[in-house]
Amino acid sequence: MGIMSRLYRLCKADAHGVMDQLEDKELLLKQYLREMEESLEQKQARLARTGATIRQVQGDLDLRREELQKLEKDLDLAVGKGKDDIARMLIRKRRTIQGGADLLAQRLQYLTDEKSHLEETLERQRLQHEELKVKVAGFCRQAELHPFETMGPPTGEHPAWKMPTEEEIELELLQRKQSLQTGGAP
Repeated sequence: MGIMSRLYRLCKADAHGVMDQLEDKELLLKQYLREMEESLEQKQARLARTGATIRQVQGDLDLRREELQKLEKDLDLAVGKGKDDIARMLIRKRRTIQGGADLLAQRLQYLTDEKSHLEETLERQRLQHEELKVKVAGFCRQAELHPFETMGPPTGEHPAWKMPTEEEIELELLQRKQSLQTGGAP
Protein backbone atom coordinates (compact mmCIF):
# COMPACT_ATOMS: atom_id res chain seq x y z
CA MET A 1 0.00 0.00 0.00
CA GLY A 2 1.51 3.30 -1.08
CA ILE A 3 2.13 6.19 1.24
CA MET A 4 -0.32 8.41 -0.62
CA SER A 5 -3.16 5.93 -0.29
CA ARG A 6 -2.41 5.50 3.42
CA LEU A 7 -2.31 9.26 3.88
CA TYR A 8 -5.60 9.60 1.99
CA ARG A 9 -7.26 6.97 4.19
CA LEU A 10 -5.96 8.69 7.33
CA CYS A 11 -7.36 12.07 6.21
CA LYS A 12 -10.65 10.47 5.25
CA ALA A 13 -10.95 8.71 8.62
CA ASP A 14 -10.10 11.93 10.44
CA ALA A 15 -12.73 13.82 8.44
CA HIS A 16 -15.32 11.20 9.35
CA GLY A 17 -14.33 11.50 13.01
CA VAL A 18 -14.74 15.28 12.93
CA MET A 19 -18.14 14.95 11.24
CA ASP A 20 -19.25 12.41 13.85
CA GLN A 21 -18.41 14.88 16.60
CA LEU A 22 -20.21 17.74 14.84
CA GLU A 23 -23.41 15.81 14.22
CA ASP A 24 -26.03 15.94 16.93
CA LYS A 25 -26.98 12.32 17.50
CA GLU A 26 -30.42 13.19 18.85
CA LEU A 27 -31.29 15.28 15.79
CA LEU A 28 -30.03 12.58 13.46
CA LEU A 29 -32.10 9.91 15.19
CA LYS A 30 -35.21 12.07 14.98
CA GLN A 31 -34.53 12.70 11.27
CA TYR A 32 -34.16 8.97 10.67
CA LEU A 33 -37.51 8.43 12.40
CA ARG A 34 -39.16 11.03 10.16
CA GLU A 35 -37.70 9.36 7.08
CA MET A 36 -38.97 5.98 8.27
CA GLU A 37 -42.43 7.48 8.81
CA GLU A 38 -42.40 8.90 5.27
CA SER A 39 -41.38 5.52 3.90
CA LEU A 40 -44.17 3.82 5.84
CA GLU A 41 -46.69 6.35 4.52
CA GLN A 42 -45.50 5.72 0.95
CA LYS A 43 -45.85 1.98 1.42
CA GLN A 44 -49.31 2.47 2.93
CA ALA A 45 -50.31 4.52 -0.11
CA ARG A 46 -48.93 1.81 -2.40
CA LEU A 47 -50.93 -0.77 -0.48
CA ALA A 48 -54.08 1.34 -0.89
CA ARG A 49 -53.42 1.69 -4.64
CA THR A 50 -52.92 -2.06 -4.93
CA GLY A 51 -56.20 -2.65 -3.10
CA ALA A 52 -58.02 -0.27 -5.46
CA THR A 53 -56.49 -2.04 -8.47
CA ILE A 54 -57.59 -5.40 -7.07
CA ARG A 55 -61.16 -4.14 -6.71
CA GLN A 56 -61.10 -2.82 -10.27
CA VAL A 57 -59.70 -6.05 -11.72
CA GLN A 58 -62.19 -8.09 -9.70
CA GLY A 59 -65.03 -5.94 -11.06
CA ASP A 60 -63.79 -6.41 -14.63
CA LEU A 61 -63.47 -10.15 -14.08
CA ASP A 62 -67.00 -10.36 -12.68
CA LEU A 63 -68.36 -8.53 -15.75
CA ARG A 64 -66.53 -10.92 -18.07
CA ARG A 65 -67.91 -13.93 -16.18
CA GLU A 66 -71.46 -12.55 -16.43
CA GLU A 67 -70.95 -11.97 -20.13
CA LEU A 68 -69.67 -15.55 -20.51
CA GLN A 69 -72.80 -16.89 -18.81
CA LYS A 70 -75.00 -14.91 -21.17
CA LEU A 71 -72.98 -16.15 -24.16
CA GLU A 72 -73.37 -19.74 -22.97
CA LYS A 73 -77.16 -19.33 -22.91
CA ASP A 74 -77.14 -17.70 -26.35
CA LEU A 75 -74.80 -20.39 -27.68
CA ASP A 76 -77.06 -23.19 -26.38
CA LEU A 77 -80.05 -21.46 -27.96
CA ALA A 78 -78.26 -21.03 -31.34
CA VAL A 79 -77.12 -24.67 -31.39
CA GLY A 80 -80.63 -25.81 -30.41
CA LYS A 81 -82.20 -23.86 -33.27
CA GLY A 82 -79.58 -25.01 -35.78
CA LYS A 83 -78.08 -21.54 -36.37
CA ASP A 84 -74.50 -22.72 -36.98
CA ASP A 85 -73.23 -19.34 -38.26
CA ILE A 86 -74.42 -17.58 -35.11
CA ALA A 87 -73.07 -20.44 -32.96
CA ARG A 88 -69.60 -20.10 -34.58
CA MET A 89 -69.58 -16.33 -33.99
CA LEU A 90 -70.63 -16.86 -30.34
CA ILE A 91 -67.93 -19.50 -29.84
CA ARG A 92 -65.26 -17.08 -31.16
CA LYS A 93 -66.58 -14.34 -28.93
CA ARG A 94 -66.74 -16.69 -25.91
CA ARG A 95 -63.15 -17.85 -26.43
CA THR A 96 -61.92 -14.28 -26.75
CA ILE A 97 -63.74 -13.22 -23.59
CA GLN A 98 -62.56 -16.37 -21.77
CA GLY A 99 -58.94 -15.57 -22.70
CA GLY A 100 -59.36 -12.04 -21.31
CA ALA A 101 -60.98 -13.45 -18.17
CA ASP A 102 -58.08 -15.86 -17.70
CA LEU A 103 -55.59 -12.99 -17.99
CA LEU A 104 -57.59 -10.95 -15.49
CA ALA A 105 -57.68 -13.91 -13.10
CA GLN A 106 -53.88 -14.23 -13.34
CA ARG A 107 -53.47 -10.51 -12.75
CA LEU A 108 -55.81 -10.69 -9.80
CA GLN A 109 -53.78 -13.52 -8.27
CA TYR A 110 -50.54 -11.60 -8.79
CA LEU A 111 -52.00 -8.45 -7.23
CA THR A 112 -53.43 -10.40 -4.29
CA ASP A 113 -50.03 -11.99 -3.64
CA GLU A 114 -48.33 -8.59 -3.91
CA LYS A 115 -50.84 -7.07 -1.50
CA SER A 116 -50.22 -9.86 1.03
CA HIS A 117 -46.47 -9.36 0.74
CA LEU A 118 -46.86 -5.58 1.15
CA GLU A 119 -49.06 -6.03 4.22
CA GLU A 120 -46.51 -8.34 5.85
CA THR A 121 -43.62 -6.02 5.03
CA LEU A 122 -45.51 -2.96 6.24
CA GLU A 123 -46.49 -4.62 9.50
CA ARG A 124 -42.92 -5.77 10.16
CA GLN A 125 -41.56 -2.29 9.40
CA ARG A 126 -44.19 -0.66 11.61
CA LEU A 127 -43.05 -2.83 14.50
CA GLN A 128 -39.42 -1.92 13.81
CA HIS A 129 -40.42 1.74 13.67
CA GLU A 130 -42.21 1.50 17.02
CA GLU A 131 -39.20 -0.24 18.58
CA LEU A 132 -36.89 2.43 17.21
CA LYS A 133 -39.17 5.20 18.52
CA VAL A 134 -38.93 3.70 22.00
CA LYS A 135 -35.14 3.43 21.76
CA VAL A 136 -34.82 7.01 20.49
CA ALA A 137 -37.06 8.28 23.29
CA GLY A 138 -34.85 6.44 25.79
CA PHE A 139 -31.73 7.86 24.20
CA CYS A 140 -33.18 11.39 24.30
CA ARG A 141 -34.17 11.00 27.96
CA GLN A 142 -30.70 9.72 28.76
CA ALA A 143 -29.17 12.64 26.86
CA GLU A 144 -31.29 15.10 28.84
CA LEU A 145 -30.31 13.53 32.17
CA HIS A 146 -26.64 13.03 31.32
CA PRO A 147 -25.81 15.30 28.37
CA PHE A 148 -22.08 14.63 28.29
CA GLU A 149 -22.33 10.84 28.21
CA THR A 150 -23.83 10.88 24.70
CA MET A 151 -21.14 13.14 23.26
CA GLY A 152 -18.58 10.40 22.87
CA PRO A 153 -14.89 10.55 23.68
CA PRO A 154 -13.19 13.94 23.78
CA THR A 155 -11.29 14.95 20.68
CA GLY A 156 -9.38 17.93 19.42
CA GLU A 157 -7.41 20.61 21.25
CA HIS A 158 -10.27 22.29 23.10
CA PRO A 159 -8.99 23.50 26.52
CA ALA A 160 -11.84 21.76 28.35
CA TRP A 161 -10.62 18.40 27.09
CA LYS A 162 -6.92 19.02 27.72
CA MET A 163 -5.40 16.64 30.24
CA PRO A 164 -3.45 18.51 32.95
CA THR A 165 0.28 17.95 33.16
CA GLU A 166 2.00 16.81 36.32
CA GLU A 167 3.47 20.31 36.75
CA GLU A 168 0.00 21.89 36.59
CA ILE A 169 -1.29 19.47 39.20
CA GLU A 170 1.66 20.16 41.50
CA LEU A 171 1.26 23.92 41.04
CA GLU A 172 -2.45 23.79 41.94
CA LEU A 173 -1.68 21.61 44.99
CA LEU A 174 0.91 24.13 46.22
CA GLN A 175 -1.52 27.01 45.65
CA ARG A 176 -4.20 25.24 47.66
CA LYS A 177 -1.79 24.49 50.52
CA GLN A 178 -0.62 28.09 50.56
CA SER A 179 -4.20 29.33 50.43
CA LEU A 180 -5.16 27.06 53.31
CA GLN A 181 -2.27 28.39 55.43
CA THR A 182 -3.29 31.99 54.79
CA GLY A 183 -6.97 31.21 55.43
CA GLY A 184 -8.22 32.16 51.97
CA ALA A 185 -10.02 30.30 49.25
CA PRO A 186 -8.01 28.71 46.41
